[in-house]
Amino acid sequence: MIEGKPETTMSILLGHRGFSARHLENSMEAFRAALEAGMDGFELDVQPTQDGVCHVLHDDDLERTGKGAGILRKLKSADLPLLNNGETVPRLVEVLALPARLINVELKGEPGWKQALAAVEASGALGRVLFSSFEHSEVFQLWSACHEARCGLLWEEEEAADLDQETLADLPAQLMFHPPLSEVKARPGFWAPHKHRLALWGMKSPLEAAGLGFEPAILISDGI
Repeated sequence: MIEGKPETTMSILLGHRGFSARHLENSMEAFRAALEAGMDGFELDVQPTQDGVCHVLHDDDLERTGKGAGILRKLKSADLPLLNNGETVPRLVEVLALPARLINVELKGEPGWKQALAAVEASGALGRVLFSSFEHSEVFQLWSACHEARCGLLWEEEEAADLDQETLADLPAQLMFHPPLSEVKARPGFWAPHKHRLALWGMKSPLEAAGLGFEPAILISDGI
């Protein structure tokens, strides 16, 4: 869970890939805009280039958000095309320099946890980073290598719907749970006992999480 978060406080609000409702996702512009809008921080996606530099990008290919195409993992850092807004593809270390209260670093694909952890540790940002991934093996490898790292497990809606309390009880108590908001809305009673470990995603506004009957630890939203 997020340390020092008392039961009476509101959820920590993170911008999904920055303030992606109004700015190009996973860009420095979007991350700065999230903070300027009053968000506590942001979520982003990372993967390493061919030469091992941890960059921020959601897709495998740069075609959708960049001015050129190419698989990020097959390109060297210096050869990455510009983003559609004219910025360079952010390096994780650049983003970590921003004054966010919390940054959710999602590990995309595998392998990649070693480069992400190295960038976070080199930046002295371990205390304000939450790692997560749909690739649970990446999370467990990172957490085994650094127990001080805060980590969470991501599930798609169908996967989360199949979870039972026994399965959650078998997971290490230090790990956060990252189900989509739609699944938590479908089973609020199931998830309520774990509210301090929940980082909910899949919403355009945090208002969509109203009516759950409890305050999740973290909300990850496209906008405010």
